[in-house]
Amino acid sequence: MRLNYRKIFAEVEPGIREFAFQREFVDLGRETGPANAEWIKGRAIYEIYVRAFSEEGSFKAVQAALPELKQYGIDVIWFMPIFPIGEKERKGPLGCPYSIKDYFTVNPEYGTEQDFKNLIESAHRLGMKVLIDMVPNHVAHDYRYLKTIPELIRYDERGKPLRKVADWTDVVDLDYSRPATREHMAEVMKHWITEYDVDGYRCDVAGLVPMDFWEWVAPKLRALKEDFYLLAEWESQLLHQKVFNSTYDWSTLQILKDVFEKKVSVQRLAEWLLTKAAIYPQNALPLRFLENHDLPRAAAEFSEEQVLCGLLFIFSLHGVPLIYNGQEIGDRQTPSLFEKQTIDWQNKNQKIYTFLQSLLRLRKEKAALSSKEYVFKSAYFKDDILSFEKEDLWIIINFSDVQREMAAEEGELLLNTHDELRRHAGRWQLKPCQGILLRKQ
Repeated sequence: MRLNYRKIFAEVEPGIREFAFQREFVDLGRETGPANAEWIKGRAIYEIYVRAFSEEGSFKAVQAALPELKQYGIDVIWFMPIFPIGEKERKGPLGCPYSIKDYFTVNPEYGTEQDFKNLIESAHRLGMKVLIDMVPNHVAHDYRYLKTIPELIRYDERGKPLRKVADWTDVVDLDYSRPATREHMAEVMKHWITEYDVDGYRCDVAGLVPMDFWEWVAPKLRALKEDFYLLAEWESQLLHQKVFNSTYDWSTLQILKDVFEKKVSVQRLAEWLLTKAAIYPQNALPLRFLENHDLPRAAAEFSEEQVLCGLLFIFSLHGVPLIYNGQEIGDRQTPSLFEKQTIDWQNKNQKIYTFLQSLLRLRKEKAALSSKEYVFKSAYFKDDILSFEKEDLWIIINFSDVQREMAAEEGELLLNTHDELRRHAGRWQLKPCQGILLRKQ
């Protein structure tokens, strides 16, 4: 497929509703970007919200679950913020984890500092890596260090604290024009490496923080841990030039939803995947997801067949797939950020659970799934079939509402969203929203 990437970007950009999506076309495909740690290759990230993960809502409860998560296929964990939550202007009875009162300790509701150290040590013994949420754009109104360093935050001409996003009433913005702020946040980020041995950060609304700060602080972090992983909650190839390994991929999810809703063709989905792969730095690892803590549960937004096809799709792409705790059981309730809501682990969708476990295994076993090289079979686009090869693997997803036929080829069926794959007169009969993964002979 010969594509005009600038033209495709111009056509796609107006339909992307996420505010953290870069609106300017920039082609950085000739650049390399930061090297990636070996341990992230072929792995998915599992996002944990400690408050919602268990009835106890504690570090100890997560630690007890680590062996089961490891056995399921999880190797990388991301903890949503584990810091104390601000009380002034708090939202809801428990407050939002992204309103941080003290960056240098843990939320006492979750346990002690030693509890968290024990959790990380247990994860490392199991061969798991640990990321924590870093929230560098803002702090709580009663952030502990404002008493001694009031210039950390932005003020208007009347001395009132400022914030960029009006609805975030429980926080105030840090002021990166001040050297004291930069030094303070650098100390915060170094602290969790030197004292807790974390392996990476997921950086909240990273694009609201000046780029020159990221370029200044990232080498300091990687001097402490060479293979330190940085994930930005932002969608921009510019962040991959010198700092971030991964950025969010809201745009592909938006187009996938549009395909499900028959607003665009599967050809647009293929074109966008190739465009992103071409204009991002070569080492960029987009974060692929169907849900996260800011989005509705996939099982609530899509049909079961769509969930399975969506998972097959994102696990077949270059980058890093994301699983939000409870997604693996088909949980339909998005846990509140402001009050206690516990995931009901007993209410398991066994089909989603087993299918996702198979994807986690195959992602590690089949390096081709992580490859950037896609060979799309464009002849099937007109039938709403997304068909592409990656080395010896073949991914086929029927996005239409009717049964479709296509020429069958010999190969090993590795995964199927349905219980059977019909074959008649040398042709496969794909049911509506059926996806398969094959190894070609």
